[in-house]
Amino acid sequence: MDVITPAENARLDERLRLAGVLVETGDLPAAEAHVLRILAERPQDRDALGLLAKIKHIRGELSAAFACWAQLNALAAEGEGARMRLSSMLRLAQDPERGAGEFLALGQDHLWRLPAALLELEGAFRLFVALRPDEARAACARLAQKVRHDDRDLYKLAVLAEAWIAELAGDTEGAARVLEDLGKERGFAGDTDRALALVRVYELLGGPAALEKAIHVCEYLVRTLRTFERVTTLGRLAALCRASGREQEAADYDRQFLAAFQARMHRPTLADALEAASHDYLPLARLAAARFVPAEISAGAEPRVRALHLALGGRLAEARQLMQRGGEVLDRKYLADVALLEGNEALAVRLFLRALAEDPDDTRVIGWLLDHARGDHEGAVREHFAGAAKSANFSRAVAALEARVREAPRRPAAWRQLATLHRLAGDAAEERRCAERAAALAAAEARRESAVGRVLSAAVYHFAGRAKGLVHEVWAGRKPVPPGHGGFLDEILGNLTAELTQAVRNTFLAVREYARANLPHLTADILDFNYSYKVTKEDEPSGGLSAGLPTALAFLSVFLDRPVAQDLAASGMLVTDAHDVLVVRPVGEAEEKVRGAYNRDLRLLILPEGNRADLARGVQVPRPVWEELVAFVPDLDSAVRLVFGDLDR
Repeated sequence: MDVITPAENARLDERLRLAGVLVETGDLPAAEAHVLRILAERPQDRDALGLLAKIKHIRGELSAAFACWAQLNALAAEGEGARMRLSSMLRLAQDPERGAGEFLALGQDHLWRLPAALLELEGAFRLFVALRPDEARAACARLAQKVRHDDRDLYKLAVLAEAWIAELAGDTEGAARVLEDLGKERGFAGDTDRALALVRVYELLGGPAALEKAIHVCEYLVRTLRTFERVTTLGRLAALCRASGREQEAADYDRQFLAAFQARMHRPTLADALEAASHDYLPLARLAAARFVPAEISAGAEPRVRALHLALGGRLAEARQLMQRGGEVLDRKYLADVALLEGNEALAVRLFLRALAEDPDDTRVIGWLLDHARGDHEGAVREHFAGAAKSANFSRAVAALEARVREAPRRPAAWRQLATLHRLAGDAAEERRCAERAAALAAAEARRESAVGRVLSAAVYHFAGRAKGLVHEVWAGRKPVPPGHGGFLDEILGNLTAELTQAVRNTFLAVREYARANLPHLTADILDFNYSYKVTKEDEPSGGLSAGLPTALAFLSVFLDRPVAQDLAASGMLVTDAHDVLVVRPVGEAEEKVRGAYNRDLRLLILPEGNRADLARGVQVPRPVWEELVAFVPDLDSAVRLVFGDLDR
């Protein structure tokens, strides 16, 4: 592979920043195209892989997202992956069938055959699962002594396993001694796997001395870690400093934690957006509608960055003055945007046409002009694209829009613009073909965005001993039967465990009776249909009871024939207190679910009220993130009001 020069790296970093901004403005096809080009040159770029996973997650392409996350896990395993490997062994001991005996899963599409020594370590975990912790620790110690001089990596793994088993068995002081003794050996004092384990043990020990030791180790980890563990270590540092009475340091680490978390979740700052827009045209209207992380703009920022900042802040006259001094084609595009913000569409058309004469392949400008080719503006736009001696402009516009269609085949905009272009050129047959395609895609898009019976469910996926928050779909549907002969759940589809299958049936019956008791004026025909249910993501079995709340909302959506917004997700265990009272109970791994919803760029995540304290105590998600994103509900009534509004009107 050719060596990438610093200048080329800087260029790729600039394109990665642009891709992140495009995700936030909703242009996922363009963002993905940029990321794929970056990965072609830097295949192991963690930021690019993480952003690609986010794009796939937002699109609902979960298998592709998992593949990216697995690759990121494999890269992390090159550094501080001991806990991941040990967690996998414990899960394998707890569930041998899924562990497949002699294989250890370390991520999607990665199966590592266990050498004999690792099989011994797996045997220690089987002893622990069999409630024989002392024998398990002894087995780890024997293996460590056996490989001490021949395999330092396996030696470390065996010692860490002994410490972890001691911790799980409640011997926290013993776990600390094992880890501290390991640090006295050559080569292990600064080992990040040991440090990560030691912080956890010191936290469990508590007390001023242990907390100070934990803070010291965390400060070291913040300087050395490269994975997401560094981000959560900042959150842990804030909590440790607060517990030690160091409030000012805690507040400082809270700020660092929030900034690092947002960056790792690929949430660009306003400064990132302005910097990207100063090199590539990004319409001001799209930038204004996006949710960027607030950030100060440097006083020494380039004039175009300052002009864009002024324009987004509503100071249009000052922005115009700076842009006019620039004199480049990009400045003219933004001057056109400023004219639009001022309500001067005629000036915007003239400026965009002038810019397009200099940069004829900009699909955003081409598309805007074609979308506004009507009334007083139609003549000027027609003259540019289809007037005398303008065949080159027409051909380039067709080529640009067809490239956009290939990049985003399900989006109607480019097809609609192609229809207008062919109308201006007088080609009625092509206009009709493109217009019909645009209309069909627009209808499909509307169904996707506001679907009856489709609800996003916040869940957690485990692989290689690590938990990953994700958002998938649950579907409910109905089919008519003779009046009064329905009301049954006919089909349950997807890869569900027996426990979840039974829970879905219970939820259906409970929600059916809840709807008939509480919403009789809206569900009079509930017995005129039979119903179906499906969980997506079928290559892994879905289990657990946290899907109760999204499942209930999906059934209610069908009963009421009302859509559910696709920018919200839910998670919660449903408990029937009475035929018309359904309570929402807490779920496990709430922080991971919040991270998944935040990564998915959702507007709202509905969680049980009982999980509020979990998030307040946790160190995985900054408080400002979950306070903005999460709505807590005690019962189904509260969730229904959030999702469907006031149904009594």
